Amino acid sequence: MSVIKLAVAKGYLDVIHNADDAKLQALLDGAEDEAAQYMNKALDDLSTDDGLPGSVVLGVMLLLQAAYQATPDDAEKLRRAAEVKLAPYRCGWGA
Repeated sequence: MSVIKLAVAKGYLDVIHNADDAKLQALLDGAEDEAAQYMNKALDDLSTDDGLPGSVVLGVMLLLQAAYQATPDDAEKLRRAAEVKLAPYRCGWGA
């Protein structure tokens, strides 16, 4: 189950229908997992009473957008932008 609510993801993607909810949930779960692997940190570890930091949410949304509605060229750009947003939270850099 995602840390970020499906409604937040749908709002970010401007999706107003329910036809893709199952697909979007699977892609959101995958984007959260990918972000956690990149940061080498569970999203739950970053969550506070106010939720996740905004830049982490945006990083996950960029990964989701890359998977859901981007062309291959745009997807690569979105993935790089997501890394920029997630990099400050990354653990285990270097030796």
